[in-house]
Amino acid sequence: MKHLVSVIVPVYNVQMYLNRCVQSIVDQTYSNLEILLVDDGSTDESYSLMKTWKEKDPRIRLLQKTNGGLSDARNYGIQRAQGEYFAFIDSDDFIRPAMIGTLLEAMLENQAQIGVCDMEYLYDDGRVELANGGDFEVADIKTHPELIRMNNSACNKLFARSLFSDIEFPIGKWYEDLATIPMICFNAERIVKVNEPFYVYYQRTGSIAHSANPKIFHIYEAIQRVIDYIETHCSNVQMKDQFIQEMKHCYIIHGLDLTTLRIKDFDRSENREYYLEENMKHLKQFYPDWENDSMVKSVGLKKKMIIALLKRKQWKAVLGIYDRSK
Repeated sequence: MKHLVSVIVPVYNVQMYLNRCVQSIVDQTYSNLEILLVDDGSTDESYSLMKTWKEKDPRIRLLQKTNGGLSDARNYGIQRAQGEYFAFIDSDDFIRPAMIGTLLEAMLENQAQIGVCDMEYLYDDGRVELANGGDFEVADIKTHPELIRMNNSACNKLFARSLFSDIEFPIGKWYEDLATIPMICFNAERIVKVNEPFYVYYQRTGSIAHSANPKIFHIYEAIQRVIDYIETHCSNVQMKDQFIQEMKHCYIIHGLDLTTLRIKDFDRSENREYYLEENMKHLKQFYPDWENDSMVKSVGLKKKMIIALLKRKQWKAVLGIYDRSK
């Protein structure tokens, strides 16, 4: 295999983790790589480390730009990449040596435009959790529309360059992967899955996950962005309806369910009640018919109870259920 793979790594103030990340890319068993390290305006020693790596490996290209966030750095790399295939690695994570070669081989063998692997979540205390990248082997997205809402991380995948011809990551938004990867999947003719946890997603301490931030509601804009894209790019009415319904399920999975779970972990109780109310407002705004979604109707008893309380605006009762289950 002589296909050039562009590995795009946004870098912002990650001096503690960058060496581990770059080492894992340099050590890939598949060697025909260009490694684009995109400095997004770092103020620590990240760029100095990048220069040291450049001296060690001629496959590394250094790019610098003013700070614009993860999406902006990825887009900057895409615009300058020369490879036939793209991989996106976050600079505090790392990958197993066989990731790129195995995914590329599977894609070529199956004439697929996306290769997917499983992930490991690595915690500071050494705990490791497996994150499933999807339960399939080789699938045609048009006959398996449910794949449009599979694990939406950009990082556990290898992509054909052509899929990004008219798509960029949204700048300044949270949930940039959810807003982009389903669109990429929609454009793929075939997707292949490798059942190995090649991507290691490092869970940093000091996460902002427990702090209230209105950007959590960007999740609804992300889903709507994909729906709007399908509306304008799918000419088959029946197929369009199938894809859109799959994305509407994401309002339940990511909006109603996961956002509620995120809010219940906020540090301040008054923020939790306010954000639960705001979340239900966003859900009703973006998906007025959410109560009739099949995923709502199929939930278990505990979730049925929580949903009933959310509909009745019983925020304290909802939080009480979660607090008692800790």
